[in-house]
Amino acid sequence: MKEKIMENKKNIILNLILTIVYAIIIFVVVLHHEIWADEAQVWQITRNLSVFDFSLFKHLVNEGHPSFFYLLIMPFAKMNMPIFIMQVLCWLSSVISVFLLLQYSPFNKITKFGIIISAGFLYFFPVIARSYSILPLLVFLLAMMYKDRDKHPFVYALLLVLCANTHVIMFGFAAVLGMFFIIENFRNIKKHILSFLIVVLGLAAVVMQLWGTDGANSMINFSLQNIGHSLIIVPLQFFVNAVDFNNSILFCINKIAFAPVLYGLYVLVFLCLYLILCCGLWFYNKKIFALNLIGVLFQFFIYIFAYSALMYPSRIFCAFIITVFCYWIVLQQDDKDVPKIFLRGCINVMLAIFFFMTCFNGFNYVLKDIKLNYSSAGETALFIKENIPQNSVLIPTEDGCALGIYYYLPDRKFWSVRRHDYIKYMKWIKEDNDVYEDYYFTKILEYNIQKYKLKNVYIISSDFMNLHHFEQKLPDKYKQIFSSSKALSLGESFKIYRFEE
Repeated sequence: MKEKIMENKKNIILNLILTIVYAIIIFVVVLHHEIWADEAQVWQITRNLSVFDFSLFKHLVNEGHPSFFYLLIMPFAKMNMPIFIMQVLCWLSSVISVFLLLQYSPFNKITKFGIIISAGFLYFFPVIARSYSILPLLVFLLAMMYKDRDKHPFVYALLLVLCANTHVIMFGFAAVLGMFFIIENFRNIKKHILSFLIVVLGLAAVVMQLWGTDGANSMINFSLQNIGHSLIIVPLQFFVNAVDFNNSILFCINKIAFAPVLYGLYVLVFLCLYLILCCGLWFYNKKIFALNLIGVLFQFFIYIFAYSALMYPSRIFCAFIITVFCYWIVLQQDDKDVPKIFLRGCINVMLAIFFFMTCFNGFNYVLKDIKLNYSSAGETALFIKENIPQNSVLIPTEDGCALGIYYYLPDRKFWSVRRHDYIKYMKWIKEDNDVYEDYYFTKILEYNIQKYKLKNVYIISSDFMNLHHFEQKLPDKYKQIFSSSKALSLGESFKIYRFEE
């Protein structure tokens, strides 16, 4: 007994040391990461809207995201704390997740290490401060609670609801878990009635918050118009972007002959491993197999029928953590027969290889984020603060790309030629699907300047689409005065032009 206690203490100390090492390494990357548009949008929304007048919830219909992450961030934004607090919270979520994985998961050491150095935990979850960042923590806590869900039904139900209310792509996973929980305990309904209500009302809250998003958000549009294209491109992006988001050859093989073929084989092996891992759940537990299948297919449904944006790796890894959850559940049982012990070893090997294969993408992004600006919004904002008069009107060519600049300059005036008003955060209205040509944009711009009597006008163009190279097409009245450094994220490098009447 004493030997077991001592061994547990050694394991905890070792896992704490490994977690601290992980935390320090990733924190260095977080310190180098510049805030970009999507991160700034969350902060701007929570800074400018409120729960008391329901303005936050009204706007979330337009965002297409449920409220938990916004509510978590809002107190810090309202206190005018720096956005670095949001980055720290997302980093801390991954740090805690890593410790839970090391200390409590049933995987072997190599598999745990593979998951930790995967692109998701190396970069996309802890460094990019989005709602996805807290999903691993919620999912791992759910996995820990799964065996004791009958003993702690309220905690289990609350975690399930928080997971569903963090991002819509986890709704299918949470809904199936909730259904299983209710069916398993329905005979003892008196004991579990309150936890059942938490589950049902929590899932219903997601639907209520996001009802009408299709008609409000220009980037989310349920349509069968491009269904054939989406059915091909979404699964392709799902696997290609997981191992190399830039769709370029992996940097470790890009100088080798026949690199495209090797890269194609690499992605094919990755695909086969994932399919084998998903099907392997059928042998262990058909109910858990169904949970993984429905949870991932629901995410595919959202990507194919709703999202018009690319499948970013942070979203893709949300599907992978569902698979981690499922194997966490089935492997924590003590297998005593030889076939299952052998299969357990095979599963651990495949999981380790699967996640190891994504680490090149993670290292690639870590190096790029340290070397380059992820966004040049901060650099551009500094130039504006030091060189452009306070009473000037700043007009972005693309409202959404300048969100990072809005954060850094809360007291400046940013004018939207689409909304004909000053803006602090983005509203994804349908008209934003129209991308203005340079010449057409100048006509609308000058109409705004004349009609609304805007003075001291400066144009902020981004490298999004075709609205960056004004100097090639614009008349002499637009004089370029600034060009930022190259940015890692599309649309996040900027040029500034002074409008001379």
